[in-house]
Amino acid sequence: MGPMFAISIPTISLAPEELFHIGPLQITNSNLVMMIVIIAIAVFFITSTRKLTTVPGRRQALVEYTVESLLSFTVSTSGNAKLARKIFPLIVTLFVFILCANYSGLLPGVGSIYITKDVPVPASVAVAQLTPEERQTEHVIQKGDGKYYYQGEHVPIFRSPNADLNMTLALALIVMVLVQYYGIRANGVGYFREFRNPMAIIELFSRTLSLSLRLFGNIFGGEVLVTVMYALTFVLVPTLFLFLELFFGFIQALVFVVLTIIFISLAATEHHGGGHAAASGEHDLRSPIADELSAAPLGGGD
Repeated sequence: MGPMFAISIPTISLAPEELFHIGPLQITNSNLVMMIVIIAIAVFFITSTRKLTTVPGRRQALVEYTVESLLSFTVSTSGNAKLARKIFPLIVTLFVFILCANYSGLLPGVGSIYITKDVPVPASVAVAQLTPEERQTEHVIQKGDGKYYYQGEHVPIFRSPNADLNMTLALALIVMVLVQYYGIRANGVGYFREFRNPMAIIELFSRTLSLSLRLFGNIFGGEVLVTVMYALTFVLVPTLFLFLELFFGFIQALVFVVLTIIFISLAATEHHGGGHAAASGEHDLRSPIADELSAAPLGGGD
């Protein structure tokens, strides 16, 4: 009766698994899905907008609705129509990519289709202290390069890009670099006066970590939950969690772009009230969210 109730839970790795190399470039399973997602998005938008018509078809209507909705959302969140139009290409790109990347992890085969290969043993594992019998039990072998490997490990071919901390950290760094760019563009070199306060530097790093860890933690945790539910329960139960992950995937993409809009808006309009944005009256349409956050004692004031 024992084998009847045996449970097989897939190995869950916090780090992405390497699939192959292109020269010195390491390609992981999350890199592979990232490239597939980018190509799929590009093909969809190119084919949907290649032959625009007055009476749009379904795909053209979907693209137009997405663009119009995100533009209106960007304007209302930033409270600055002129700035919103400048940053809109960034916002729509981030939202569409993050949403599609989040949903890619829920597709059939992601995490369940694998290849068998020898995986390097992490340096933190003291393999040298294991006895030959223990190494055999753990399927640890030593190759000609002197390194130890786990033999015959199952490595998933596909992994959601945002279940990789490297991807979410890269997105957060891109956003924070652009926040500084728009801050300098609106306020000139006076923008750097903000960083005379050590708290401003700490906040910059905390925002970067918050953006990256929030997205990574929610997507990785959600995929682990769905995987374990499929292994432990009947199909109906994990299906409910799957629908929840569809909702959370959308929310996480929305939260990421909302914070991006607010960070850029604050950088471009709040400093000392004397930047170019203030002089031109561009911040007359401040949103309630931006007003509330701008009241925080993070920037200088006259």
